[in-house]
Amino acid sequence: MSRVLTAALLLAAIGCRAKPQPVVAPAPVIALPAPPPVSMWPTTLADILRDAEAGQYDAADRRLTQHALDNPGTADGAESDFWRAMLKADPANPVRTVRERMALLDAYLAATPVVPARHLEASIMRRLLDMVDSTGAVLTTVRASAETRQRTRDEEIKRLTDELDRTTAELERIRKRLTNRPPPG
Repeated sequence: MSRVLTAALLLAAIGCRAKPQPVVAPAPVIALPAPPPVSMWPTTLADILRDAEAGQYDAADRRLTQHALDNPGTADGAESDFWRAMLKADPANPVRTVRERMALLDAYLAATPVVPARHLEASIMRRLLDMVDSTGAVLTTVRASAETRQRTRDEEIKRLTDELDRTTAELERIRKRLTNRPPPG
């Protein structure tokens, strides 16, 4: 019996022995992309719109220029260029010239459209400004012509008034001479 018992114990020991576990490779580490940096554009836009509403177009232009320089080739930089052109086009902006606002829009349109909707808006604004500037040029010509006509008319009225005054004075002298003459006879 001891043999049977020894065999049973041996089998039990073999059965209880830990079975070899298969070697499992560690799970691959998946690198998650870094979250995009937080854009300062919403804050910048709010600040420049506040500046523009307060009539501080120079301050708004400086902020927009700096933002575009800090974010070249990005959607934020393009938005900055777009808004710079828009504020230069604002009739309330006293620091604007036709040449400057057209140049800003042309430069924005010549760049690769980063924001397609803005590209269309800028194209429409460019055409509108071109039409407004053309109308303004015609209006300036019409005003100059009207001023010239008015000046010519005023000069003619003055000349005729002076001539009438001279004629009236001559008639008055003739009347006095005739009334101071003794009657014939």
